[in-house]
Order: sequence, then C-alpha cells, then structure tokens
Amino acid sequence: MSMSLFQTALSVALVLPFSTVPFAATPRQSVKQDSASVTINPREATVHVGQTQTFEAVVKGTQSTGIRWAVEEHNGGRITEDGIYTAPRYVGLYHVVATSEEKPAAKAVAKVTVVTEYDTPDSQKLR
Repeated sequence: MSMSLFQTALSVALVLPFSTVPFAATPRQSVKQDSASVTINPREATVHVGQTQTFEAVVKGTQSTGIRWAVEEHNGGRITEDGIYTAPRYVGLYHVVATSEEKPAAKAVAKVTVVTEYDTPDSQKLR
C-alpha cells in the first residue's frame, strides 16, 4: 500500500505538532516558605527615667532560638543581650526590637514610654 504525496504531507503535518513540542511540561514545584516569627513580652511598657524593664522574646520557625536585642532610637536607652532594658535620662517614646539571629527578617517591636519620676500623693504623707 503506497500513500500519495498529499497523504504523506497531511500525515506529517498532523503528527509533527504533537511530537515536536517546543517545551516540556514540568511538574509544579512547591517552595516551602520559612514562617519564622518572633514575639516579645511585654509589647508595651512604661518605665521611669533610668529604671529597668525586662523583656522576653520567643523565636518560632527556626532551628536557632537566638535573639538580637536593640533599641531603635539613638539615645533611647540600652538593652543587654538578656533583654534587660535601661531607660535613658530623657522622657519619650522608644522602641525595643527583638530580631531572630537566624532569620533577621523575623522581628518584634515593643513600645516603651519613658516618664519622669514623681512623688505620689501617698508618699508625700509619709514625710
């Protein structure tokens, strides 16, 4: 059985597009997003000038639980590697930042209001 030239050309035209696909379908690859997070406690604190406040932070979603502590504002007080904040000599609003050592994009911020020391009405009666 022989095919005519027309039948051969038609057969090639029909088969060619399916057999020479210019790209190969690839399965979708799922990319696992790291869901690292940091929580800080307390989230807000009021501290007298020069006094201290202890903060705690927890890192989740990482192998390391290490925290880097910082005070966002220049001259906004200082904080130790253990999370003990010492208020500056100036009243104001400051921010303590806890950042994951392993995933620096994961961080939490606490708001600290520094107020001046004052005598309460009860302490004046004791004098």
